[in-house]
Amino acid sequence: MSTTAASLKALHHLYLRLHDVNQKLERGPKRIKLKEEFALQQEENLKSIQDQVLQLKKQVQQKNLDLHSNEAKILDLKGKLNTASSNKEFDIIKGQIQADEMANSVLEDEILELMDKIDVAEADVQSWVSKKDTAHQSAKKSAQDFEDARDSLDEEIKECEAAIADAEHIIPENVKVQFQRLVRSHGAGALSIVDGKYCSSCNVLISPQLRVELNSGRLVFCKSCGRLLYLEESLE
Repeated sequence: MSTTAASLKALHHLYLRLHDVNQKLERGPKRIKLKEEFALQQEENLKSIQDQVLQLKKQVQQKNLDLHSNEAKILDLKGKLNTASSNKEFDIIKGQIQADEMANSVLEDEILELMDKIDVAEADVQSWVSKKDTAHQSAKKSAQDFEDARDSLDEEIKECEAAIADAEHIIPENVKVQFQRLVRSHGAGALSIVDGKYCSSCNVLISPQLRVELNSGRLVFCKSCGRLLYLEESLE
């Protein structure tokens, strides 16, 4: 590998390292936000099941009121049986009692069914409480981990930028503006290794003339994508 190729390879690796560190800085807040949103969703799920429990309990309360009301009605009707003035009135009252007793039997079954649903829903509540707490703890840990790493990442960026500024001395002044434009557009992709006889960025065949220039250590830009090319090792 020529000195020029080695220097460009080192510069490319610095840009790749800088890109990786910047990605970590960008991903950190995004990851934290996703975890916080997930935790809030778990809270919503918890609230939903808690509301279900509340509604079920209200239904049980109402059915118990209806049950007690029917029981009081039945007692009143039983009292009226003794004062019935005729067999017909007696049969009517007795029929009402039987209807109310049947209604109470249905109410009792419905109350038992609702109580079973409440037991299941309250178990779900405990499960969602655990999920919610775990999600919040995970979001908090991610935020703390990012804060702990931020200073180190910032320092690594400074180191990379200083190393890049020094390594870019290999770029002649007459092409520096062109190269800096590439860096602004493509970041670490401003440089591209020649993979065999092809530009690894656009996969276009490097012409024989450009291969000669690369082998001679000259700075060469891909005619197709414009990247600054370098060789992994000299081409024969």
